[in-house]
Amino acid sequence: MSIRLFTYIVQLVIKSKMEYKESFILGAMGQIVGYTANYLVIWLLLQKFESINGWGWTEIAFLYSLNLLTYAIGASFVYSPMIGLGQILIDGKFEQYITKPLASFPYFIASLFNIGYIAHILISGTVLIWSLVNTSIDWTIVRILYLILAIISASFLQAAFMVVIGSLSFYFLRVQYLFTILFRVREFIAYPISVYGTFFQIILTWIIPLAMINYYPSLFLFSHGSSIETTLYGLAALVVGPVVFLLAYQIWRRGINRYSGAGG
Repeated sequence: MSIRLFTYIVQLVIKSKMEYKESFILGAMGQIVGYTANYLVIWLLLQKFESINGWGWTEIAFLYSLNLLTYAIGASFVYSPMIGLGQILIDGKFEQYITKPLASFPYFIASLFNIGYIAHILISGTVLIWSLVNTSIDWTIVRILYLILAIISASFLQAAFMVVIGSLSFYFLRVQYLFTILFRVREFIAYPISVYGTFFQIILTWIIPLAMINYYPSLFLFSHGSSIETTLYGLAALVVGPVVFLLAYQIWRRGINRYSGAGG
């Protein structure tokens, strides 16, 4: 599927959703209020302790915002199709995505694009920009380019986790509970992973590399830690997202090859 066709399908989905503007606006406002409350809780916590393992309010705000922003970007494309895949398979509606002369994966995610995450993007993007303005980062072309690439890579990584879980629907059908587990684990990266023990740091870096979403890019930008370690992990964060997403796509393809129809 070409990028132009993919974009066209997404535009059609957005137009159909915007037919119910009042519902969309109310939903977006509710999400903004909810995440504003989350930011407020973190701010109150920092008022009490001033810093968390050497990270101040603006740095923690950036850490949280980078996680939320990249989640929203990735989830806009894959959350709705992946969490709903099990029911789509049960209802026998998946055939409409594999019987057309289009690549099934991009067609599937484009058809179920979720514009509702715009509220997440607005609030997280606003706080992220505010936090960057209020930190003492020495902005250079390299750091600006790094931030852009880090957001892209982290968005791929966030999407990859959801694609992996969604693809398991080809084997087990009901996998919604795994999304709940993923979201609970994501809460660990709301704060610097250096506050956890070595065991959890290893898990969040090498087993479930959630720390590559926001912690290691933040280390690179804020120059925390040793320079060699910061640089290596910071650069790794730029490639982990696309690599894991490609692996997730291969799992999807294996699931497609296994699929034998609603009655199979």
